[in-house]
Amino acid sequence: MLSKCANPICFARLRSLRQGKIFNVEMHGSGDLARRGGRVEHFWLCEDCARVLTLVYVDGQVRTRPLRLALRTGAGS
Repeated sequence: MLSKCANPICFARLRSLRQGKIFNVEMHGSGDLARRGGRVEHFWLCEDCARVLTLVYVDGQVRTRPLRLALRTGAGS
């Protein structure tokens, strides 16, 4: 179960699913799980962090990225 904000420098605790944003991230690995599409893990950003951050899956890890950067790089695609 999720208990803390996915932002490593934030210590907010999950108290309600109505606050913040839940991310369902498909984790790709090697072996049988990769062939079946991986597994889904759930991450939560608190309300304050969700205003300025998003989560991305890069090189096998989930990382936070500034929302403005994500919007800017997605705009040209």
